[in-house]
Amino acid sequence: MRRTRLGAVALTAALLLSACGGGGGNAADESGNAAPAGDPKPGGSLVLQLPTEIDEGLNPMTTSDPSTMGLISGTVYEKLVEFKTGPDVKSLEIVPDLAESWKISKDGRTYTFELREDVRWHDIPPVNGRPFTSDDVVATFEALQKTTEVHKWMIEPVKSIEAPDDHTVVFKLKHAYSPLLDYLAYHFNMILPREGLEGEFDMQKQAIGTGPFMLDKHTPNVEWVFKKNPDYYIKGKPYLDEIRRPIMSDIAAVTAALRSGRLDVGTTSDVNVAESLDDKGFTVNETPGAPVSIFINPEKEPFDDPKVRQAFMEAVDWDGMGQNIRGRYNLTSLVRPDISTAALTKEEVLKLRPYSPENAKRLLAQAGLPNGFSTKLMVQRVDDEDVREAQWMQDDLAKVGIKMELEMVDPSTGIDRRRNHDFAVAKALRGVHLPDQVWRDFEPDSLENYTRIDDKELYELLDRSRTELDDQKRDEIYKQMQIRMETVIRQVYYPIQKFDYSIYSERVRDLYDSPIYQGKRLADVWLSDS
Repeated sequence: MRRTRLGAVALTAALLLSACGGGGGNAADESGNAAPAGDPKPGGSLVLQLPTEIDEGLNPMTTSDPSTMGLISGTVYEKLVEFKTGPDVKSLEIVPDLAESWKISKDGRTYTFELREDVRWHDIPPVNGRPFTSDDVVATFEALQKTTEVHKWMIEPVKSIEAPDDHTVVFKLKHAYSPLLDYLAYHFNMILPREGLEGEFDMQKQAIGTGPFMLDKHTPNVEWVFKKNPDYYIKGKPYLDEIRRPIMSDIAAVTAALRSGRLDVGTTSDVNVAESLDDKGFTVNETPGAPVSIFINPEKEPFDDPKVRQAFMEAVDWDGMGQNIRGRYNLTSLVRPDISTAALTKEEVLKLRPYSPENAKRLLAQAGLPNGFSTKLMVQRVDDEDVREAQWMQDDLAKVGIKMELEMVDPSTGIDRRRNHDFAVAKALRGVHLPDQVWRDFEPDSLENYTRIDDKELYELLDRSRTELDDQKRDEIYKQMQIRMETVIRQVYYPIQKFDYSIYSERVRDLYDSPIYQGKRLADVWLSDS
């Protein structure tokens, strides 16, 4: 396994991209070099932490719960295409999944997918192990087009899905739509059996897919268990007999379970915990994670004045916050630097959003608030770092006269209140990945448009980005959009990107990290006797 020395890794672009692919191969010997592990060995049970219980059921058509995606996407259900994982992955690369190959017309309006012919559904009633065909793909996306929830917008330009034969699917679009392939690889767009879509089994409670693992049992608020699919179409895989997902949110409990051997894989965003386990029989991998997100509601006075919103952001030393609280972080604008070449550099961000308490005071005075004002910050708490960051903001803002009361809420409450616009300022971790997904949040009909952004120029740029098939030109449009958000709109900011730490016991082999919820990688994992 690649062993990361946590305190000595430089923040270079190449290393960030390497961390994105990250993961485990062979265990390291005493010199830190990879030691031969031999051939993959079948069998065994992998115990992998699940940070939170799911709260919206298992139906991919209706849930937006990231915990659900982490459970079933790629493990139970598969997709047409997938994002590649492995030891040398340095960016988001799309590879075949249920589709063996695909062609895109020159005008970007027709996508033709050739499907695998050796795939069968899990041998569970009422699907009973029948062959997977193009009819299931058509049924999945036609059902998605009829829903009013979650993610049908990802395929909005698709005007028809046709199946000329059992192993070919053709998507025809109203216009060119550059994000389509990315969205088909995204964890939301799992292919479902027609039986489930037509109500022959309850997809809220049961998952029947084509993937390497089958849902075995669930003890609410305790554990999910998956067993090997004995009829999986990739010969010899999965190697594991079983995956157990105990629900563990307390990092002290996770650390204790790792040390005792009751847990094989855990995650944390606390660099101190990661450092305490590095070089102690564990492999610790750094992976760029979700951005810390700040939402400023312009419908709440005095934030209806853009000068006040600017003052709020320039009063906080975001760079210092990242250094002192997260340890490993990226200073960012809206687009993630580990995923997109359209991300602004640290220098560009500092120019657009400088740390300047003096200018913050001037802006407040210009807004008629020379003595500052009082407000509340709603903090969606996932870990202790969320609280410490809020306290850092509170201290910095007090220096310019903004007295901020902190209100801690759980993730579910935080999402509901943001969607209902019930906050003055909110802090959360917004788990967006793809560049187009970032901008979707700010469209008028999006549930995640928490601050009710309504900006004609931003939407014109968004429309251009979606029909632009040249990657470099599209990146330039994304950069213009970030600049507009930072300097004109001033309602949503992703000021820093945190890092997460995956902690593996030394018996875990070939488990590689991914920034996307990508369960298919677990088909490659095996357990060593060492």
